[in-house]
Amino acid sequence: MYKNLRRFRIVFAILFLFALTLVFADISGNAASFFKNSIELQFVPALFGILTGAAGVFLILILITLLFGRVYCSFLCPAGIFQDAVTFIANIFKSKKNRRHAYAKPHRILRYTVMTLVFSLLITGSTTLLLKLDPYSNYGRIAENVFRPVIISANNVASSLFADTFYQMNYKTFTFGSIVYAVLVLAVITVTSALRGRLFCNTVCPVGSLLGLISKYSVFRITIKKSECTHCRLCEFACKSQCINSKNEQIDNSRCVQCYNCAVSCKHNAIGLQYAYVKKEKQPVDAGKRKAFITSAGILSAVLAAKIFIPKFRTSTKNAKAIAPPGAISIDRLKQYCTACHACIASCPSRVLRPAFNEYGLDGFMLPVMDYKNGYCNYDCTECSNVCPNYALISQKPDDKKKIQIGKANFVEQNCIVVLDGTDCGACDEHCPTKAVHMVSFRDGLLIPEVNTDLCVGCGGCEYICPGRPEKAIFVTGNEVHQTATLPAQQEQEEKTVTDFGF
Repeated sequence: MYKNLRRFRIVFAILFLFALTLVFADISGNAASFFKNSIELQFVPALFGILTGAAGVFLILILITLLFGRVYCSFLCPAGIFQDAVTFIANIFKSKKNRRHAYAKPHRILRYTVMTLVFSLLITGSTTLLLKLDPYSNYGRIAENVFRPVIISANNVASSLFADTFYQMNYKTFTFGSIVYAVLVLAVITVTSALRGRLFCNTVCPVGSLLGLISKYSVFRITIKKSECTHCRLCEFACKSQCINSKNEQIDNSRCVQCYNCAVSCKHNAIGLQYAYVKKEKQPVDAGKRKAFITSAGILSAVLAAKIFIPKFRTSTKNAKAIAPPGAISIDRLKQYCTACHACIASCPSRVLRPAFNEYGLDGFMLPVMDYKNGYCNYDCTECSNVCPNYALISQKPDDKKKIQIGKANFVEQNCIVVLDGTDCGACDEHCPTKAVHMVSFRDGLLIPEVNTDLCVGCGGCEYICPGRPEKAIFVTGNEVHQTATLPAQQEQEEKTVTDFGF
């Protein structure tokens, strides 16, 4: 049974990781919407989603953990599955002896100190530490900032060899700080998993620590049958979480990720998944497990209550050009719910979203911010909000999105080439979808732009196309709280009867 269960876990995990990776690294632009469900099954987005109307996934994940332990970590967590893949590849180059794991004492002080800091900051309203350590968000940033550029580079090499099949692509969402962080996290996860299996999961991952507390109370757990055990240590050698102490016939279920390697390796059927609440005579009450469950439930309750009732701590927005994507509602709300997974950045067809550096302040590092250097936000596009797994960007219908004013255009007359060169332009007017920018009489028969901010949605079409150098004559500043723009009036066309050829 365990061989088949392990095979199913491996196949499911590989397919799931492939689908989720495509959301971030697919350069065709079709995968994000198609595989959106894979990113909606992640723990931290589901936790945040409780307050935005998406409690179902979170409750399912908690129920599964209460029943079977840390199944999420082996089946659904992309960082966890990636660690397993690295461990497997690393073992190919190791001797049989070096492939063996051995029981390691739990790093409880480190684990629970990190977890306490993460959720304490979350209770005060700061998501900064959580978004840096969330396994799903970290994998998303790795896929977007590391894997995607590699794929684009490979595509561009192929395009130079097969010009009729491939075409050149530019990587437009580059942010140096975000790429450096993604590379560092990738290096840490790769090295630790190659040497020590699930060490990262069981030391600094706050999700693993919290689910580990709940797993101590799970209904079905990996258990050693003492009457059948021969102390051969095969299960201990196979445990990538290093949580099996075969000498004492004990398993640390808070670190067990339900990979079933131990059960497959055992030749005496002495270890496996068992119902944990078989009645036994004079069975003492396990106070530690009860305390662990109460602690984890208390942490989750405190986080949810605090996010509802306690005022949020935020650093001020230093950059007036910080523009939050449509659906964020406000910069403050984006900071409150966004985990900086970069799914929205990966899915943006115009490539106008990039990771923030200091646009939102220190606590907004790596959150998505609009950048109109290489494009502008399509008037009826809703991809970024549709793909967001925890509704940090609320999903919008195209007609509703057309009314969201994320910022306002600002015109600086002295920078306009109409003034500087004495020539007509009008590029900003031509690219404005709402006609918030329109041309008015200037001098010597020339026309110059004028901005009606009531109609402006802050899409950036005018800023992107403006030929003004070295400074743009027109640019967008962001609204800290998104507003509603006035829809442009529909002009009625006058019907005319043509009696001849019309010219």
